[in-house]
Amino acid sequence: MSNMIFLVLLALGWAGILEGLNLRERATGIADGNIEGHNYTVIQRGKRVYVVLPDYHPWEQCEEIVRKLLKKLRPEAEVEVMRLGRASTHCNYCLESSPFPYRCHRCTGWYCQEHRLPERHNCPGLGGAKMATKLEIKMKETAKKAEERGREKVEAVEIPCG
Repeated sequence: MSNMIFLVLLALGWAGILEGLNLRERATGIADGNIEGHNYTVIQRGKRVYVVLPDYHPWEQCEEIVRKLLKKLRPEAEVEVMRLGRASTHCNYCLESSPFPYRCHRCTGWYCQEHRLPERHNCPGLGGAKMATKLEIKMKETAKKAEERGREKVEAVEIPCG
């Protein structure tokens, strides 16, 4: 069983995340924290922030933990937590449900019929630049709509993992 991993796109510096969540830094961009007795890990890679929770929590409890963490970082923002499903049921590129996904031998990701070839999913194994996925596009569109309404919206998405 794997951990639950949530992706959040934040334009917040690592120092702000460390201070806002009172984290213990393990290495640059990786830190551990505890909220109401629940341990979690935060990893920052550019504007992407990953919140990793142990797999023994039920989904509803993980959702509530992520909401509380994001409210600490952005108290005035709307927080939305979404779930995509496991890698074995969703294409890692287009995020569509796939009854018979293919596993890429180069990057070990799961892909639908349309994106099964490395050239079709911008496989990191090919050395090419990675294009924006539907998830990133959707999160940017939602942030833009929230900005137009005058209120920031922060989305956390449980990303498929094997």
